[in-house]
Amino acid sequence: MDDVKLIHVMTDETRFQLLQLLMKHHYCVKALSKKLGISEPAISQQIRLLKQYQLITGTKIGYQMHYRVNSELISSTMARISQQIMMCPALPELMNDSDCSCEFEAECIKRDAKLLEKQKNDR
Repeated sequence: MDDVKLIHVMTDETRFQLLQLLMKHHYCVKALSKKLGISEPAISQQIRLLKQYQLITGTKIGYQMHYRVNSELISSTMARISQQIMMCPALPELMNDSDCSCEFEAECIKRDAKLLEKQKNDR
């Protein structure tokens, strides 16, 4: 599964709030609707997407479907992304003039010169 897509799905404000609630307790759509002040159909749409990406699972209790977070999927996704970030080399604050090879090289050199001058003046 695509980690970037999962992160995108999880970080929508409403879905993130749903996941936060479901991490604490299993809830049905009606309870989630009341807790977030959002209509049941709107909650159902968000639930459908979270289920599609396997971020939550549902269990029928009585007549209601109660949802839980797939914390293993979230943990493994976050671990992979964290590992990828840690593997990236640290970027220097400023590049050497010779490092720039883009079409805006002259502008980059001017910008860096201004930043260096500002740093000298701030000292």
